[in-house]
Amino acid sequence: MNRTDTLYLVHVLTRTHKTTIENDDGTRQYVEVHSYLDQLQDAITGKSRGSGGNQTSAPLSTNALDLWREIAETTLEYWPGYGRPHLARTPLHRRIQQWASVALNSNDDQDKEVLHKNLARWIREIQGLFEPSVELSAPCPECHESYVWRHEAGENIRKRCLTFNQHRATCINCKTTWEGKASMANLARILNNDQPLNGTPAHTTQTGE
Repeated sequence: MNRTDTLYLVHVLTRTHKTTIENDDGTRQYVEVHSYLDQLQDAITGKSRGSGGNQTSAPLSTNALDLWREIAETTLEYWPGYGRPHLARTPLHRRIQQWASVALNSNDDQDKEVLHKNLARWIREIQGLFEPSVELSAPCPECHESYVWRHEAGENIRKRCLTFNQHRATCINCKTTWEGKASMANLARILNNDQPLNGTPAHTTQTGE
């Protein structure tokens, strides 16, 4: 973790930014996309913003709302304007930017670490709302749980703990994440005798339930 990495996370979470799209013919194009906070808000309201700002339909997500509330509460705890009523209407993206400015210019390494870890996790979870995932039947090698019960949409739902997509594998019980090809290959060795990770589509991730 370094200052540049953290600044990048602040940038993509709170501001419009450019990303690369791989086309089917192998070519690449650079497009401007909305901040991850904007995308999260769209997941709550039932819209999603495609590349270049195009609007596409997406179901209302209770997971997105829970994540927004968590980001708001955590940010408020560390926000330098906390306790000053005249700043209470400061938008969430500005609060995150102000928290980052204070943390990154302080001498407290713990503050920097807390900021970086939260930013990275929030972005991963927002990405997960829009990326199809696959469930793994194997128990998590860290917490050893195979299933977890979640209360969603007024009912208790039993879910597989381990899911993966093209970027990462995650345990929704203990929150352990294996990110990148090398880390996911190592997980495959642990779970599947060096065979590629395989499983069944997770019906919940695509809709953000």
